[in-house]
Amino acid sequence: MTFRAFRNVSSKALVCAVAVTALAGCATHPKPDAPPPPTNVLEHYKAEVTDVPDQLALGVHASGLSDHQKDALADFVNRWRDAEGGRVVLKLPADAVDAAHAKSMTFAVQTQLERLGVPSENIHLETYAAGAANGPVLASFTRLDAKGPSCAGGWDNLTSTMDNEPYGHFGCALTANIAAQVADPRDLDHPTGLSPADNARREVVIGKYRQGKITSTDKDSQANGATSAAITQ
Repeated sequence: MTFRAFRNVSSKALVCAVAVTALAGCATHPKPDAPPPPTNVLEHYKAEVTDVPDQLALGVHASGLSDHQKDALADFVNRWRDAEGGRVVLKLPADAVDAAHAKSMTFAVQTQLERLGVPSENIHLETYAAGAANGPVLASFTRLDAKGPSCAGGWDNLTSTMDNEPYGHFGCALTANIAAQVADPRDLDHPTGLSPADNARREVVIGKYRQGKITSTDKDSQANGATSAAITQ
């Protein structure tokens, strides 16, 4: 083989190698609109945190709020406080037969809410069409709710896992349980802020340390414990 022929063969082989490499790159490159795969199998399922209304319906009584309604309002305010407060909307039935009693009931609810700790500037009065003669007074606010994934169907055959890969529903039950049990859904959306440090306690501990004293708290006698002795006879 002459040098010219060898050069032609080498050039053709180089062109083919470049073409194969380009095709391989095109075959493995993901589509621009395709979502990136999860970096962790536990990220495949995620609890959804959404805003939901918390509403209380109070029947209109000519005598004002009953004891049962006052207890319901107290529970309502506790839930409002757990949700870090916010806007409370009172809706007056605009089509009530006895408009005077409906207005009186609405103001009684507003007074009770303020008495329970809701600031007056957080209470907003509105009207709504009840569609009935004796429509209730509605009190509502918005809170967060966590909803987990549905793990009912689509399970893989867990007896056939020869590829050593996690099954499709891996992490689904865990995420659903966390969403059902979490006390504050905001913890799933963003980290909870740290409370201020106890500087007074810190100064006491540092002062004892500098004096060579024991820095731990005194042991309570109620913290003493012992295992029961075994009876040998």
